[in-house]
Amino acid sequence: MLLTVDLGNTSTKLGLFENDRQIAFTCYDGISDRYRSLILAFLYKANLREDAVDKAILSCVVPRVYDDVYDALESIVGKNNIIDINPSKNYGIRLDMPNPEDTGDDLIVMCSYAYNLYHRELLIVSMGTATVLCHVTRKGEFKHCIIAPGFNKLAETLWKNAAQLPEFELKHSDTYLADNTVDAMNVGIYNGYIGMVKSLINGMRNELFEDLYVIGCGGVGKMVAPYISDLNEYDPDFVTRGLAFIAQRYGNA
Repeated sequence: MLLTVDLGNTSTKLGLFENDRQIAFTCYDGISDRYRSLILAFLYKANLREDAVDKAILSCVVPRVYDDVYDALESIVGKNNIIDINPSKNYGIRLDMPNPEDTGDDLIVMCSYAYNLYHRELLIVSMGTATVLCHVTRKGEFKHCIIAPGFNKLAETLWKNAAQLPEFELKHSDTYLADNTVDAMNVGIYNGYIGMVKSLINGMRNELFEDLYVIGCGGVGKMVAPYISDLNEYDPDFVTRGLAFIAQRYGNA
């Protein structure tokens, strides 16, 4: 059984796969200092012992906790059974950029998975802590990238830096004509974020002169994807499924 670990800036996503079938998934908020306990709790919740897992694959974009996560995985599956995402390895795409070694694990995973699925001109829009748009050519070249603030970060900026603006539950607004503080913030944050993503997608499309297939992913996207008509599809767990795919297809690379 395969354990996937996707460690981002504000969450840790764990998945369990048996061959091609995902049998469990969870997302923990924040960065932990007890990854072995976190993983074991996930396994026990799935009614599994740690010896049920014989392989793990790790994507980590937080260097300061990488060793802790790796050590936890090594204690469960052994060093030789951990697949580590590495920019120098071949995952079916080429990192066609000045500093490929700086490419985040999660971006490599989602671009590789998307290209292996579709083999066409692609734009992958990751909506998480940050909003990241990745362009992959029909030849499998990861060529361009845009990084913008994440949806929740936009809201936090207002709540933390403006004393008279309250924290509240964000929701989509059908109007731009707000007449109170909460509605005004909903329009500005929710509709503003949607407008930003649409603008970035169309800006890349117009400069590339290509028929882009646009994939949305990332947990935050659940809130906004229904209102972004430019997305051809949306999958909140795209990176998790991508990790499982890479483990199966390129695990021995």
